Amino acid sequence: MALIHLMLGLPRVGVKPILLATPPKPSYRSLFKRLREKGVKLILSRRRFGGALFWIWLFFAALKSIRDLRINLVHCHGTKEAAVIGLAAKLLRRKIVYTVEGDPILEMAYSPKRYSTLERIVLTSCWRLGLRLADIVVGCSRWMAEHLRKYDVKPRFIHNAIDYERFSTIRMRSEKLRDEILIASIARFEKVKGLDTLIRAAAKVVEENPKVKFILVGGGSMKSELQDLVRSLCLEENVKLLDYTSEVDRILSEASLMVLPSLYEPFGMAAAEALATGLPVIASKTGGLKEIISEGVNGMLFQPGSWRELAEKIISLLRNSEMRGKMVEAARRSAKRFSPEHIASHYVQVYLSALKE
Repeated sequence: MALIHLMLGLPRVGVKPILLATPPKPSYRSLFKRLREKGVKLILSRRRFGGALFWIWLFFAALKSIRDLRINLVHCHGTKEAAVIGLAAKLLRRKIVYTVEGDPILEMAYSPKRYSTLERIVLTSCWRLGLRLADIVVGCSRWMAEHLRKYDVKPRFIHNAIDYERFSTIRMRSEKLRDEILIASIARFEKVKGLDTLIRAAAKVVEENPKVKFILVGGGSMKSELQDLVRSLCLEENVKLLDYTSEVDRILSEASLMVLPSLYEPFGMAAAEALATGLPVIASKTGGLKEIISEGVNGMLFQPGSWRELAEKIISLLRNSEMRGKMVEAARRSAKRFSPEHIASHYVQVYLSALKE
């Protein structure tokens, strides 16, 4: 998604981007329409592919597109994409920029999914091949760039772009018009997102103020486990778990705070998007989140996994309406640095550097 957001800004800085993809899902059609309107050329397959067929199509489609359209540089996101498209680009002697948004080896360790030996070999091989093929590797945060040094690469860092145009136009409802205080969290229901920490903190917050409601949006493998935790803490009336929905805009507009309790977060897209709406964000002090949230300015930070500290931060911020009011404008201002145009201006320099090399 970060790559698509970046493409919204590239035409504004003189780059002619081409996106190679399968047909978009219904929820992404409006975004693809905006890409076309911005001047992005879309090359879409006739149908969606699954499994190995997708990667075979991607490799040959990349070869054909790079050759026929005389593409000078290929920009890859994603572990397997960087290996497959990177190999096609290298065969045609084109320059490659690879933006790393996460370490798959770390993610496999955090994931509750049991990866087979073959899956681990494929992911690890693609990861190392993608890094080796790239002419320039970019981390999506300072933390990610520093982490990449352990793999014997010399990365640069540029933050991910967000759909600033979409989220900055969301207008929050006045708290005076609400019957309850809503706290939102937009994150996959996976171990790495630390949502059990938020639910345990919610019990303490609700004890303090029964009118506070929590809505967790994401869906994932831990949904039933998290629902069991909600029931065990008697929070059924105050905590709701929803699969990902297109109504995220409405949920954010009605929220007073956003919480992202991740254990590992290379960047923190949901946090940056929430800031763009004007929502103060309370996030765990990990990875790229430390670069997005400024303590006491646009939000607060807490130690990953510490539900007691998280509860204290939520309670203190809910009590201080004056501080929340100041954070609203600070949040919007701080999110502008993640706009597609701003991030694209940094990538132009990377592209030029790669082509000169």
